[in-house]
Amino acid sequence: MDSYIIKKVLNNNVVIANKKGEEYVLVGKAIGFNTNKGKTISENQIENIFIKQSKKNRDNFNKVLNKINNHIVGISEEIISLCEKELKVKLNESIHISLPDHINFAIIRTKEGIKIENPFYNEIQALYPLEFKLAKKALDMINTAFKINLPMDEAAFICMHIHAAVGDQNVGDTLAYTKKIGEVIEFLYNLLDVEIDKSSLTYIRTITHLNFMIDRVKNKKCIKNHLLDIIKKEYYNYYNIAIKVAIKIENLFSIKIPEDELGYITLHISRIKNYN
Repeated sequence: MDSYIIKKVLNNNVVIANKKGEEYVLVGKAIGFNTNKGKTISENQIENIFIKQSKKNRDNFNKVLNKINNHIVGISEEIISLCEKELKVKLNESIHISLPDHINFAIIRTKEGIKIENPFYNEIQALYPLEFKLAKKALDMINTAFKINLPMDEAAFICMHIHAAVGDQNVGDTLAYTKKIGEVIEFLYNLLDVEIDKSSLTYIRTITHLNFMIDRVKNKKCIKNHLLDIIKKEYYNYYNIAIKVAIKIENLFSIKIPEDELGYITLHISRIKNYN
């Protein structure tokens, strides 16, 4: 049986190894502890495997290895392995390049005293709760490993990388989507003349509803609203606002909002107004 032969140790839990001429990133508890190049790795030590598939990503990953501290690449691979285990998916291979590059930049900025702020922190937390929970774990792993204090805002940036890799998107697409959601929310609150409290449960619920609604519309899985006529009659003022919000969403996301969904938007608008 062919064995994995260590090529480089990134940290105690991550190594780069060769097998049958292919290069792999192997993750496993203490897999790189007290070992070095040329040693073999047994299958039972391995918890996760990443093989660099496309030539472009192989080249870019090698550039990352040459440019970035190996321990940063190692902690990135541990984070990716954790996410794949918890989310039960294989992340897009581009995250093996984008995540260590981002973490490296974040550490440099923090050491230079540059404050890291994410203007979409609350939106990201509400839109991607599972990925955000993992991003907080990742932040703890980074801060512990490098004895640094990256701020919680950084978890939101890491969350975007995770979400993009889950959905086979790039981070720019995730950020653009989040910005659009934020724009819709700001537009809605301005129409209601209500001050935005981004930490409120109502705000988080509204973002979550809009996200699920847009997803339903895109996937043609809209919900029939049997109370639509009553909603239009009882909440006619909010229904008119819902129409304006729907037009905003349609323009930003290039979709058509069905009237049934307008009824649900109306109810959420009513909740915003009555709980502020």
